[in-house]
Amino acid sequence: MSNSHVSRLKKHFPTNIYPSISTCLTDHKGVAATILICCAIDTLSSYAASNPSKQGNKKKFMNFIKKYFPSIYDSEQFYKIVRCGLVHSFNMESTYTILCSKENWVQELHFSKPKGFNEIVLNPFTLLRHLKRAHKAFVADLEDDIELRKIFSKIYKISPIVKQHTRVFKALKKVSKQGSLC
Repeated sequence: MSNSHVSRLKKHFPTNIYPSISTCLTDHKGVAATILICCAIDTLSSYAASNPSKQGNKKKFMNFIKKYFPSIYDSEQFYKIVRCGLVHSFNMESTYTILCSKENWVQELHFSKPKGFNEIVLNPFTLLRHLKRAHKAFVADLEDDIELRKIFSKIYKISPIVKQHTRVFKALKKVSKQGSLC
């Protein structure tokens, strides 16, 4: 059983979120892609929180990683160093290094510390693949769990996924009709 909010999440998350990440990956902008992926995880984790008003972002994010990502992820370290490190200070404390390559052998290095490396390798192509799987698993849980779906629907009503550039365009169009952008 599904509802319209779940259907929208199923459709709009991939169509509105993945293209920006893919553009970064195509342009070999691994740091930017990783930041966007972390933002996408933040979005899904807020939708997945069983009691959102009683959980901070850290707890929501970590719970989502634990439940929907492979066990190679240390949720607390990933939150603190990758997500917060990149989003807040553009720095991963010499703990991770991003190798942005679609080559299979590089993707296989994801979350490993190869000989000669001081940092753990993070591959944004692999990270995106894990995000896509997590999104599908979360949607499946929403379709199967009525209580989770009720909580999700309340949150989704407040904070739906919308195409941001469309909203900006509409706002600019409205302002331009008024005759001034300032």
